[in-house]
Amino acid sequence: MKDIDGNEVEVGDLVKVLEIDQSLLKYGLDEFERPHHEAMLNNDYEIDEIVDSGRKVSVSIQWECPEGIATGGLYMLPEEFRLVRKNNNK
Repeated sequence: MKDIDGNEVEVGDLVKVLEIDQSLLKYGLDEFERPHHEAMLNNDYEIDEIVDSGRKVSVSIQWECPEGIATGGLYMLPEEFRLVRKNNNK
């Protein structure tokens, strides 16, 4: 799997979110989830897994809510993220 610049990425690497799928923001999230996902733009996250037959990376977030801890995240295509740092703990 490669990022927007053609850099090879793997699970555990740190990537910057460059773009978020607008249909996800518009139709895939409720009013409580949307601001947390929008805040992911231009921030760095560790790759959790590579999904969709190696076409997308998955990154996750957590936040506190009245019911406890909520989770979310993004599945991103190569043009939506950039490698920041390789995971050297392999």
